[in-house]
Amino acid sequence: MQRYNCRPWPRRAKYLRRTRSRQPMALAPLLVMAALLALPLGSHSGEAQNLHPVVLVPGYGSNQLDARLTAAYEPSAPSCGAGAGQGWFQLWPNHTGMHDASQVPCFADQMSLVYDAGADDYRNADGVATRVPSFGSTHGLVGWDHLVRRLEGMGYHEGKSLFAAPYDFRYAVAPRGHPSAVGDRYFRDLRRLIRRASRLNQGRPAIVVAHSFGCALTYQFLLARPLPWRWRFVKHVVLLAPALGGFAEGMYGLEAGIGYGLPNVTRPTMTRLARSQQSTLWRLPTPVVFGDRPLVVTKNATYSARNIAEFFEAIGFQEGVRPYLTRVLPLWQALPAPMVPVTSVIGVGVRTPETYVFGREGFEGDPEVVYGDGDGDINMVSLVAIEKEWSGVQGQVLKVVRLPGVHHDGFFSGHFALKSVVSEIYEAGGSTELFENLAFEQ
Repeated sequence: MQRYNCRPWPRRAKYLRRTRSRQPMALAPLLVMAALLALPLGSHSGEAQNLHPVVLVPGYGSNQLDARLTAAYEPSAPSCGAGAGQGWFQLWPNHTGMHDASQVPCFADQMSLVYDAGADDYRNADGVATRVPSFGSTHGLVGWDHLVRRLEGMGYHEGKSLFAAPYDFRYAVAPRGHPSAVGDRYFRDLRRLIRRASRLNQGRPAIVVAHSFGCALTYQFLLARPLPWRWRFVKHVVLLAPALGGFAEGMYGLEAGIGYGLPNVTRPTMTRLARSQQSTLWRLPTPVVFGDRPLVVTKNATYSARNIAEFFEAIGFQEGVRPYLTRVLPLWQALPAPMVPVTSVIGVGVRTPETYVFGREGFEGDPEVVYGDGDGDINMVSLVAIEKEWSGVQGQVLKVVRLPGVHHDGFFSGHFALKSVVSEIYEAGGSTELFENLAFEQ
C-alpha cells in the first residue's frame, strides 16, 4: 500500500437497488426521471421559478482555501517565506506543490493546524492566516461542476436559488462547553445562508445537499438548531456517502499520514499533516457503529473503535488523546434522528479497507489489508448506520438509495451516479404537483 494515497477524509469528488421507509414512494423515481428528461435546459417555466432553494455542502477538500503569510511566519525553508507580506494566495488546491517538490514542505507548514491545549481549541500555525473564498457561491467548489450545471439546467440560478457553503475543512466543531472558534463561525454562516436562501425564494425552505465530511457537519448543524427552526427552514436533506460512524481508513491515516497526492512527501510531514487537523479525528470509527470490530491488528494488540485512545498511544500520538476523548467522542456517542426528511445516497459493492494487519515490523512496515463492502472509502456498516438507527423513528422520513459500483468520489462524475443524485434532489423538492400528490395520497 502506498502511504501517500491515504487521505484525511475521502478527498474531493472528482469532478438500483433502493430501500425506503415509505412504500408510497415506489413509483416516484420513474415520474421524477420522466420529468427530468422533459425539462429543457435553462427552463424558465413557472415550475422552475417555484423550486425550493438548494444549498450545497461539499466534502473534505472540495472547496478552495486561501492563505496569507504575516511577519510572524517562520518558514521551514527560505523559499517558503517568499510570499510573506504579499497578500492572499491559493493554498488549496495546491497546484504549485504538484509540479515543484521543493514547495511541499511549505504547503505542509501552512496547511497544518495547532491544537492549543490551554485554549482547548485549534488554530493556524503562527504567521499563517486563512480564509474560505466565495462563501454562498458555487464558484469556490472543487469537483462539483457537473452537478451545478445539471441544477442550472433544471432552472436553478446562482445566488438566487442555488447556493454553496464551503468551509475550512481542516476544522470541525466541538461539544457544548468546548470552544471551536472556526467551526462555530461556520455554523453561524450556514444558518444565515439557509435563512437567506429561503427569504430569496418566497420563504420556501431549503434542500441541503451534502457529501462525505459535509454530511457529518450538516448532521451536527441540524442537531444544534432547535426543531422549529429545522422544520421552518429545511425541507429536505440529501446526504451523499454519509460516514456518520467514521471509517476504518481513518485509523490508518493517523498512523501512516496523508500526502494530498503531492510528490516526495516524507513520512514525518505526512503524519504531521494528518495529526494536526481537527477534522481527521472525525473520520475515526465510532463505538456506536463499529463496536468491537477489529480495525488495526498488530503482533501484540488488536484495536477497535472502543480502544482508540490506546491506539493513539501505540502510534506515538499521545497529544491526540485529550481532544479525541473530550471534543470528538461526545458528539458521536449516539445518532439521534434529525427529524427532517432525509435521503441517503450511498455507493455499494466496491472493495473497501476493513482491517489493517501489521506484521513483525509493526507500525514501521506496511500492513496487509482485509477488504469488505462499501464505497471504496467508507465501510458499509457506516454507510447504513442511519438506516439502522432512524428507520423505526416515528416522524423521521428516510429514504436510502443504493448505487451499485459507485465509488465515494464518483457521485459527480459518472453519468449513472450524477443522474441519480439529480433525480433525488428534484424529488426532494416535490417540484411537480403530480409528484406531490402521488407521494402523499398513495
